[in-house]
Amino acid sequence: MRLFNLLEDPIFRVQVQQGMERLSLPEVLESLGRDEIEHFVGLQKHQEDAFHVFLSYLGAAVLARNNVNDPVRSKDYWRDKLRGLAGPAGDDAWTLVVDDLDKPAFLQPPIPEGDQRRLEATAFTPDELDLLPTSKNHDLKKARASSAEVDVWAYALISLQTMSGYYGRGNRGISRMNSGYGNRPIAEVVRSFRPGRRWQDAVERLLLHRREVLEGSFGYDPHGLVLVWTVPWDGKTSLLLRQLDPFYLEICRRIRLRSDGVSIVRADSVPADNDRIAAKEFKGVVGDAWLPVVTDDLKAYTVPPDGLSVDTLRRLIFEDGFKLGALQKPLDHWQGDVYFSVSVLVRGEGKTNGFYHRIVPIPERVHPRLWKRQEQRTTYAQLSKNAVERAGEVQHRVLKPAIYALLGGLERNGRESVTFKAWWERAAGEYTAAWENEFFPWLWSIPEDESRDEALREWTRKLYSIALEVLRETEHRLPRKEGTRYQTVAAAERIFFGAFYNRFPELFPAKKEEVLS
Repeated sequence: MRLFNLLEDPIFRVQVQQGMERLSLPEVLESLGRDEIEHFVGLQKHQEDAFHVFLSYLGAAVLARNNVNDPVRSKDYWRDKLRGLAGPAGDDAWTLVVDDLDKPAFLQPPIPEGDQRRLEATAFTPDELDLLPTSKNHDLKKARASSAEVDVWAYALISLQTMSGYYGRGNRGISRMNSGYGNRPIAEVVRSFRPGRRWQDAVERLLLHRREVLEGSFGYDPHGLVLVWTVPWDGKTSLLLRQLDPFYLEICRRIRLRSDGVSIVRADSVPADNDRIAAKEFKGVVGDAWLPVVTDDLKAYTVPPDGLSVDTLRRLIFEDGFKLGALQKPLDHWQGDVYFSVSVLVRGEGKTNGFYHRIVPIPERVHPRLWKRQEQRTTYAQLSKNAVERAGEVQHRVLKPAIYALLGGLERNGRESVTFKAWWERAAGEYTAAWENEFFPWLWSIPEDESRDEALREWTRKLYSIALEVLRETEHRLPRKEGTRYQTVAAAERIFFGAFYNRFPELFPAKKEEVLS
């Protein structure tokens, strides 16, 4: 039995201007080329970039194989070329449920006969199948429905097979991350988040990126395997990069979807002893167009558990310790503002720490200083670093002593020390959130003829206002006996103003006595 052929069956629910429609995969690609899709119904936040990357690699692989550049093609074109990409596997490679386990199914490799009896039920809903190995939901909802739409199973498969790390014995991770306990951040400069416009821009840049990757030392075969799931996998053997196309669409788990003849009812799996792609020594640096590379150790970047800070974002944008690729820069002919987008699902050992998505708008007027004028780029990179350091200095050398003075009536040992710490962490969090929100708008607003020193002074004035507001908000919240409240607040503010004056006297033209009064 075969169910849900993506090449023929309209399983993908999409929102278009006229309402909701159901499309086959070739129709999705055609509609993306026409920029008709508003969004994909049923696609979760943490799956959006995984699906975008999958569709982009797929479209670019087809165009590269056929020596064409324009992604605006008809559904018949895409259907024919996707069949060609599958080779002898035919439509089975694009079908979600194929009962014959000797044959592939979509993102599901053939299982050798000796392993077929070892298949065990691993998920009864798409969310159980997805890459979330936890009941800690964050803003993601797990095990939502037992009777899910077919496209939701497809999204879960794509998320699992192209974004997962190591999760216990037999559950291997992907090659496009640094170690099985890493993660796969998706970093991209986009000019629109409309699925079609973004997809077209990605495909165009991927074709340029392909030349660079093929000229590199990875050893890819321009006519190599694209659909990794079309060849049998015994769980022991691994594919070498020289067997693969640079745009290979990988899998990392031996999964098979099962049906009751009408709908998908579960996913079965069997463990694997080795990774599907033999690339461990590359530490994730395999030419992925979306993955930032850490230059010091030449490894794929892994986002830490606390997520994406402004300092990380500015280091990425200015390539401070990172090497970026074609997808992290605009093309020369682009006009208008762009957005630097980074998303990642951060995983720990057997748990999910959170999904993060940060977007930095970049106005058109600053594009030259970022991507065309190296001297200006270096200047702004250093200024951005100094500004982050200044924010830390204000937090630890000005705000923290003042908050501690405000909290001075609390005991710093035993149970009450926890309360003391919690008050400071709340204040520090508010301060960080406020200055991070101001950081990039301030950085992009700096006139080209303004000196670095004057720009940094202006930034310090902003930090002064932010820190003072946080201090006073904390004053209002703090429970305090009325008899000592005035003295406590006055002492805290004297420490605040005094520390600011001593560290940054150039900001205060008035006499010290006036500042501290």
